[in-house]
Amino acid sequence: MIQQVNNKNIRKEDVLSNDINYLLDFYNREGYFPVFQQVLIETRTDCNNHCPFCPHQFNEKKLGVMTWECYTRIIDNLVLLGYNGRVALMVSNEPLLDDRLPDLIKYAKSKSPRLLLDITTNGRLLTLEMADMLFGIGLDNININDYRGDRDKAPNGLSKNLQPIYDAYFNNPKITFQRRRLDEKWPNYGGNIPQEFDSKDYGFCNFPFRKLNIAYNGDVILCCDDFMYGTSFGNINDKSLIDCWNDERYNEYRFALLQNKRIGFCAKCNDGQSYSVF
Repeated sequence: MIQQVNNKNIRKEDVLSNDINYLLDFYNREGYFPVFQQVLIETRTDCNNHCPFCPHQFNEKKLGVMTWECYTRIIDNLVLLGYNGRVALMVSNEPLLDDRLPDLIKYAKSKSPRLLLDITTNGRLLTLEMADMLFGIGLDNININDYRGDRDKAPNGLSKNLQPIYDAYFNNPKITFQRRRLDEKWPNYGGNIPQEFDSKDYGFCNFPFRKLNIAYNGDVILCCDDFMYGTSFGNINDKSLIDCWNDERYNEYRFALLQNKRIGFCAKCNDGQSYSVF
């Protein structure tokens, strides 16, 4: 399946207003916000690509590798919660650099076959044989971002190693091929990419209401834009996932966003996932 990428955020005021009212009503009734719909786990911190728009280009991020004990504790916590949604085995890193990926998949599926496991990759290390193997042991989806410097000359082209995969999985929903450009402009990742912007132009963002992001060391961070770990709402090694998710410091950010305000880390960010939370 091929998707062309559109980086423009779509804001529907009527839907957004309904979502904000729902979230506030839910919190006032239950005393906490709805549980996350997606989980992103940073099993390693590194990437093998050098895209000019990426925060990896502007920050010296030391190599970090999540311990096996930390990873299994995350999965076990999700199973205890009865969670059966998306689990992405990456955040802002290249997941295929982790040699343990097959074992990570096998462990998660052995604990709960209902977990929807996926990866997003630049595809440079991916082969058809590897894709077949990963699907065979339980991976549900692979999202491939094929970055090309010659996209104008080859708008429909794919990198050479990806063509056999495309031929085998054309129109198969297990793999999404996204034809990307190296001159894309991304949001500033909470100030981790130098950009000028006015924070007053940015209000509500749905990331802290939808996605649970876990750094390589077990810290639950605000969102995937927190590239250099400027926030932490607890660590899975000494606190449950749900307690981290419901942390009062986390809720301070959420309540501010519900008022179209940005505080702390959010005040430095020009990302704006303002479409529906649900």
